[in-house]
Amino acid sequence: MNGDLMEKEAVIIFMGSEKDRSVAERIIGFWKKNSFPIKFESRVLSAHKVALSVIEAIKEYEKEFDSIVFIAIAGRSNALGPLIAGHSRFPVINCPVLSEKFNFMDLLSSLRMPSNTACSTILEPENAALHAIKILSLSNQALKKRLEEYFSLIKKELQEKDSLARQDFKEVH
Repeated sequence: MNGDLMEKEAVIIFMGSEKDRSVAERIIGFWKKNSFPIKFESRVLSAHKVALSVIEAIKEYEKEFDSIVFIAIAGRSNALGPLIAGHSRFPVINCPVLSEKFNFMDLLSSLRMPSNTACSTILEPENAALHAIKILSLSNQALKKRLEEYFSLIKKELQEKDSLARQDFKEVH
């Protein structure tokens, strides 16, 4: 466990099937690449096929952790995010997997939520990872500090690229 990381907070990634693993790996890879001190776990549980197992897992995590962000990764008819949201008081981020065949039609099930099942929907796994960090940083000073460092580095890199682009342009004329 990293430094000041609260022992009682985590991001829980639920995948609807094993096919969603590559999306989860991109989320986890973002945290690791950018050294975010975060506890996470991942599960493969289908809302359609093992709904009771999903609900049981949610209840277990709520006993174990004081603060949770759930990320639901599912393709086709994404019932996973709304199922989690309907059974938890913690925030849920949908990160839908879009199929080649139906593409943005798959997205509708992540956007049109039943009443009282609020979820955010973020298409890019890295942005879903960042959104989870932002949520947890509201109550975690170490995470807040790392987030500020991350954005400072991003701004510095962009300023350097802008400087180079401006210099390249001047040399052309």
